[in-house]
Amino acid sequence: MGRKGSAPAAHVAHAATNSRVYETEAIVLRAIRYGEADSVLTLYTRERGRVSAIAKGTRRSKSRMGGRLQPGVRVHLGLHEGRGDMATVRQAQVVEPHAGLWVEGYRLRAAGSVLEATMRVLAEQEPNEGAYNLVCRALALLATAPPRDVPPRHEPVVLGFHAKLLVVAGIVPRLATCTGCGSDGPFLAFSARLGGALCRDCAKLGEPVAPEVFAAFAGLVGRPLADAAVDWPPQAAAGVERLVGVVLQEHLGVVLRSAAPL
Repeated sequence: MGRKGSAPAAHVAHAATNSRVYETEAIVLRAIRYGEADSVLTLYTRERGRVSAIAKGTRRSKSRMGGRLQPGVRVHLGLHEGRGDMATVRQAQVVEPHAGLWVEGYRLRAAGSVLEATMRVLAEQEPNEGAYNLVCRALALLATAPPRDVPPRHEPVVLGFHAKLLVVAGIVPRLATCTGCGSDGPFLAFSARLGGALCRDCAKLGEPVAPEVFAAFAGLVGRPLADAAVDWPPQAAAGVERLVGVVLQEHLGVVLRSAAPL
């Protein structure tokens, strides 16, 4: 009887152990040195949203995983969930290295803006497949983007990513009608606290915003990310960046370090 009873118990214990190991696709957002040879990673995963993990021994010269776990790389991971808040990387295979980011400083800094925003805007342990696909698409486009004579944070793909990020995060402002009175505009001001654009009569409730900035922002939201640079007015870049910034600060308390000060 004892031997027959022990088999199910062992099976349950084995299943419980296996249930703590899972595989997922992820983008490496950040890698921080830890100890002599380990790295602490911030990952954005397809199935679980933002998670933290430790990759042991990856900074040793003979490590096979170290080069696969750099920021901006898209990987397929095997993760083990321990008792703490941090998973452990068991295996890593590169899905897309986005190698073009590393051969051009403009692209690398632009990608940094995407990675920082992803890390600070999207919630931990909250899956969002639309957000995951958006991050993947932005990095793929930036990996082949031609350098422009603008700050990398004003790259149209970066601003398009930020505008769409507000959508997938559920905090996109109201731009089709006045947030103050509901009129159809024209819009001359914006209030993140009230939630969107303001018409001439309500403009005193917010800060002035040029009409071309509203138009540029709406265009970024409505067009595919690959078309972010189509009919892009460079003079609107700073205004779009500020609009995104005040929304993030108001709704999430986030100020992006890679953006201009508000």
